[in-house]
Amino acid sequence: MSTGRERYRASVEKKKPKIKIKFGNVLFYLFCTLLLAGGIYSYISFNNVKNENPLEGGNTEYYLLSSKKDALEKTLVVFEEEYNESERISRVYLYLENKDKQISILVYLPGWVEYAGLEEDFGNTVPVSSFKYAGEFKQRGRGVEYAIWQIEQVLGTNIDEYIWFNASSFKVFSEKLGESTGDPIYAQYYANGFEASDDAFFLNSFISRLGWVNLIFSASKFKDSESTVYSSLPTLASTVVKLKQIEQGTLSSRPYIIDLSDNKYLSQEELVDSGGISNTIKTSEFDATWREHIDSMIDRELEKERTRVEVYNGSGVTGAAGQYARRIRNSGCEVVRFENAPNNVDNTIFYVPNKEEYNDSLSTIMEIFPGQYEIIEGRPSFMTTGDIVIILGKDISRMYSF
Repeated sequence: MSTGRERYRASVEKKKPKIKIKFGNVLFYLFCTLLLAGGIYSYISFNNVKNENPLEGGNTEYYLLSSKKDALEKTLVVFEEEYNESERISRVYLYLENKDKQISILVYLPGWVEYAGLEEDFGNTVPVSSFKYAGEFKQRGRGVEYAIWQIEQVLGTNIDEYIWFNASSFKVFSEKLGESTGDPIYAQYYANGFEASDDAFFLNSFISRLGWVNLIFSASKFKDSESTVYSSLPTLASTVVKLKQIEQGTLSSRPYIIDLSDNKYLSQEELVDSGGISNTIKTSEFDATWREHIDSMIDRELEKERTRVEVYNGSGVTGAAGQYARRIRNSGCEVVRFENAPNNVDNTIFYVPNKEEYNDSLSTIMEIFPGQYEIIEGRPSFMTTGDIVIILGKDISRMYSF
């Protein structure tokens, strides 16, 4: 028979809470703690890698980057490498994605391709690799800005965001995270990947090394590495996130790749003096391929409007109508006519019979004409058939230029 003391001890033991520790929960909290510590350490280590936007300030972003928010996103990625003790653009990529339609395109533009649109300034074709150098020559400190502007001229389109690895930052990322190559294994992720050159897949290889686990475990290697990534995105983390989104888009939407190293897009000429070959981009060939795909990628609202545009050159600037007509067509609007206006005019005018009916088309076109222009609800005095009629004035010479 139990004593009173024994009964009391038994009742106390029954009342004591039993603490159960789940091993899985311990592991989870330990993992979160380590992840947080790793994140803080990585942030401190990557602090020497700067993220800067040389287009910031003034009106440069307004002129070069699209402010129109729609389903179609265009991101430019540029790589530079050191050559003969100077920085040269080695590869350019433009990634376009319409997430609503799950359609995407990747354009690859190698640095050795030449562009024939700069003879007036430099007397000859200029390779893409020298765009930044040419900009620095024209106006010191504006090389990146000039290069982005010329890339937009080559491709006949504007961009939403840009990411630029100069020779220093590219070298740092390559040394710390591992060398990137044009790996043909990525061909399977593209609609026409097996027709493209290996170098077209360099972007995929580079982004694959930017996984968060790899960045955390490689953080200590960046501790004493000072370099700068140029980007329109506000932080280095957001720049990496954008690149990873490109990778994810590639895996999920099987982009069509436009490889501008393909002879189809190049006019080749033997150089008598050096014995080499010059490869000048044929923008007409590029435009034909681009337009086959851009028409299905544009925003649904723009697609519904089916706008027909006419462009007339009243500026006195030779070839201006064709230049702007190209960019309007490459934005997804149909251009039914471009030619000289009956008379030159001082100011550019947009004629739109019904602004409400063509609102999305008008805002898309206005992105190509940054600035303030007169919009008239009606038609010009001469015979036209377009839904939107643009008469270029002498004021276009004061538009963004170097």
